[in-house]
Amino acid sequence: MKSRMILSVAVIAAMLLPSGIATVVSAQDRDRDRDQLKTQQQLQDRDKLQTKDQLKEKDQLKEQERTRERTREQTRTERPERPQHERAERTERGGK
Repeated sequence: MKSRMILSVAVIAAMLLPSGIATVVSAQDRDRDRDQLKTQQQLQDRDKLQTKDQLKEKDQLKEQERTRERTREQTRTERPERPQHERAERTERGGK
């Protein structure tokens, strides 16, 4: 009787063991796949942030250049350049 019970337990254990191992392996595979997807998503998010930062920097540089150009234009309109002959006359007068 004991040997039959031991044999039955051994057969049941042998039948359950492969499916138990398969369950553990498939759970590990799912965890690994989920971790890989999470890592890929993080990398994509980081790339998007870098791209956004680069675009912001470009826009800021363009805006700074526009501001400089406006300042130059305002300076030119506020103080128009005098012709060369007028400058020369002033220096001569001051020297006399």
